[in-house]
Amino acid sequence: MRKARLPRPSLEAETANLIRADILNGVWKQGERLVEMDLATSFGVSQSTIRGALKNLQADALVVHRPRRGHFVIEISEGDVREISILRDTLESLGARLAAQTITDEGRIRLERVFNDMCAAARMANRQKLIELDLSFHRTVVEIAGSERLNELYKRLVGPALLFLRMADHLYPEPQVIVDLHEPLLSAICSGDADRAFALAHRHTEPDAQRMVHRQA
Repeated sequence: MRKARLPRPSLEAETANLIRADILNGVWKQGERLVEMDLATSFGVSQSTIRGALKNLQADALVVHRPRRGHFVIEISEGDVREISILRDTLESLGARLAAQTITDEGRIRLERVFNDMCAAARMANRQKLIELDLSFHRTVVEIAGSERLNELYKRLVGPALLFLRMADHLYPEPQVIVDLHEPLLSAICSGDADRAFALAHRHTEPDAQRMVHRQA
């Protein structure tokens, strides 16, 4: 029986996920050019599918398009590390406060589901999955917060935040530590403790940024 082909949007999204995983795994380095023809050959898809996948990654700010030059993986400098940390702390703490104030049973289920997936990834020592779920946890918090403008601002941080988390991965030799850092935040949001949720989220990334910059110095 002939295998059913995935609809184009699904194929583009799946290809984008594969490229994203390769970027996080270091197959393509920061600043490296992503050649459409090479990617199409590597993944066994058309160049139009690759173009759609790269547009998805552009929307996540993980890939940048430079006119007449092509697509490139974004680069994260020392200054970017500090800036991403500040922006994440600001937006995620606001999101945590709003989410705690407006949390519903549906919101609790969504957030607990992501957290449980984080626990499973940590048990399996699947660090790439844990990185993606770490960001997914905070994206879910921001979505639950219910602010469209906050959500739009946070979307612009997705790509840089993913690379930030990848760069900070060596700071946590034990995957369970990452889970343990999120459990109090989950509890505060789900219990409606807005002040505690804000405080926990606000100092969530700054220590990592300081350690990363110190290590690079």
